[in-house]
Amino acid sequence: MSASLNALQSQYRKYRMLVFIMLLILVAALLMVFINRTLILPVLAAAVVFHLLVLRPCQKSYSAAVTKANLEQTILKTLNTEDLTENGGSRLAASTIENANLMPCGDAKNLPLLCWEIHGRKNDLSLTLCDATIPQSFKLSERGKKRVHFNSGVWVHMELPTDTGLHVKLLDETSVPTPIRMDYFGQKFSYQTAPVGDPDLGQRFVMYCPKGMPQELPGPMLRRLKAFMEYTPGYIALSVNGNQMDVFVRGRFLARPVSVSQKPSQALLDFDPFPELSYIIDLAKSII
Repeated sequence: MSASLNALQSQYRKYRMLVFIMLLILVAALLMVFINRTLILPVLAAAVVFHLLVLRPCQKSYSAAVTKANLEQTILKTLNTEDLTENGGSRLAASTIENANLMPCGDAKNLPLLCWEIHGRKNDLSLTLCDATIPQSFKLSERGKKRVHFNSGVWVHMELPTDTGLHVKLLDETSVPTPIRMDYFGQKFSYQTAPVGDPDLGQRFVMYCPKGMPQELPGPMLRRLKAFMEYTPGYIALSVNGNQMDVFVRGRFLARPVSVSQKPSQALLDFDPFPELSYIIDLAKSII
């Protein structure tokens, strides 16, 4: 048994013990119905305090520890790095998302939530990725009330070793809701739609490029993007801007839900939460 798994199982046993104590407090509250009803509310209050101050923090700490161990066992090994932070925003910030010019990214009141940030290198590529929940404002009608759609997934930012000469945005029509996407690019007068160059990709993707700068996607890139599209259950949004590449995969996450009903196992830690990373690396290699 690995040291990390042993530590997790010890933490899990502590959490289960606290759950048992919580049940005892609730049973005690039930018994007060028959023993002394004036003590029911104090015992229930004790249960609430125990849950908020002891049980819930322990559960959050355990879930975070499982996620960290899982990422260390999988993605960090792939990128040969130890650079992992639970709270994102240091290397991959809101400005990174805004500069990709791929989708709206909040406003003064609503900022992206970035977490589980990983930074490393692979095949001469500098990569930073994290889970991202991006607030995107929209209106159902011209004079309608402003609403906010939260778009969640994995954001990957890459610094490429060479200038690709490409300046394109490719979005699966489900990666960003159509009204939000059209409003966003409608305000960017320097961009225009362009043919994708592949009939299968063209059925799902919309491509934007700068006006007066026609872009033709290389064949290897189209093939890699098509393989990526067919593999992932998520929805891809892609930006290539010279020597920078950003990929957002809606509906995919680095942090998987952690079950507190099952004891942690090595299989749980070895499960790759984001196998799409290899497809993204291959996609980047196809244009450099």
